[in-house]
Amino acid sequence: METLSTLSEAISDIIQDSSFTSTINKRINDARVAIAGGIYMPDKSISPPLPDLYKYGTVDTSTTLPYVSLPSDYQRKVTMIVDSAGVRYSPPPGGDYYAFKLFLNNASDKTLAETGSIYRVAIKGNKLYYQGIPTAAETIGLHYYSRPVDLAVDGDIPEELPEHLQLRLIKHYVCKEIFGEMIEDGQDNAGVGVKYHTGKFMEAMLELVEFIGTDGEPQYYGDDCSQDGGVCD
Repeated sequence: METLSTLSEAISDIIQDSSFTSTINKRINDARVAIAGGIYMPDKSISPPLPDLYKYGTVDTSTTLPYVSLPSDYQRKVTMIVDSAGVRYSPPPGGDYYAFKLFLNNASDKTLAETGSIYRVAIKGNKLYYQGIPTAAETIGLHYYSRPVDLAVDGDIPEELPEHLQLRLIKHYVCKEIFGEMIEDGQDNAGVGVKYHTGKFMEAMLELVEFIGTDGEPQYYGDDCSQDGGVCD
């Protein structure tokens, strides 16, 4: 497996510019966050979440507000929301957890001030919205994909990425970014480094997508038929 040290050395050997040395570790972590968050692929799709970043976390509701902040390490795609007993809260009929307009349309009180038991939930930005508002704080569980933890010391490993793709993904991402900021020597050579590393990065991304497969939210029996993909038929 690659470490922060081996990744930094590989990038430095290519860049050959000491003015970037102090920022390489941060750029490595930035690359990991970008890949985990989703890369715009040539077919116009967004690369799927990384399976090793899938996790479960909890938040406590407010008794005065219709929303609460998501876990601090949340990055993308909440796949399931459950109450303290593990019973799933359904998303708005006809949509998913990110269909906030549908959530608002289905709320009895459009100001989202209704109190009582939670009957609908939705994600907007970095907040979890719910209706109603419990009179006593409730713990809500979420299944989601987290932000990668920063590599901090030389021996740290980007474990969220498949071992055989760690070097190529991170090296080429960082190099395309750095070369994009540099003024390359000679008009005829302008952009060569950017094009090369961008191409190599996308090659590695295509391999990553093929390796992990296309992410798909599971369907659950008992969901609203309007949004369960036909399971209720």
